[in-house]
Amino acid sequence: MNPLMKRWRLKMARRTIDIKIEEAGRDQGKLFKITEMSAFDTEAWASRSINAILRNASEHEKMRLLPLVFSYFKQMNSEPDFETLQDEIKTGEAAHFKSTESLAVYLSSEFFQLPYDELIIATKPLLNCCGIYLNPGQNQMIDPVSTNPTQYVEEASTYYTLYREAFKLHTDFFTKKIMQSLASLGRQSPLN
Repeated sequence: MNPLMKRWRLKMARRTIDIKIEEAGRDQGKLFKITEMSAFDTEAWASRSINAILRNASEHEKMRLLPLVFSYFKQMNSEPDFETLQDEIKTGEAAHFKSTESLAVYLSSEFFQLPYDELIIATKPLLNCCGIYLNPGQNQMIDPVSTNPTQYVEEASTYYTLYREAFKLHTDFFTKKIMQSLASLGRQSPLN
């Protein structure tokens, strides 16, 4: 293999997390691997999920959500200067961070409250990211959970654990954006 191609492939690796089931039960001790979806698949999943949340939101919830979405996009497309953010923080109006956090909290809390039929559709891609180590001592022996879900997962709580961890892996961009904003604040500080 061309060394340049090999180096490129290493940079494109998807993030993974290993989850060991500690809870007492039939799945205790099983080791699962959750692999991040491609950017294309993540965007499609997020769009479908947000659409499902909006479709099922009451008029009152939509009225509360739309300003959050608007302020999120407005603030994420602007780079406020250090003095403006410092003033907002002093006056308790640090909307730059509040809109992102509020939107993330709202969407996360509503995701798992979708009606059953829509939740099944929205969580299927998350389960497709999950594999089980067939022999935990040999890391390359992984089979997708979705190929035989009734054999690989025997406790309902394990499904919830896998869904929750896959969801966190694919929604951490909200947290990253907050951290990037904080880092840029530090670089703009007159103290630096």
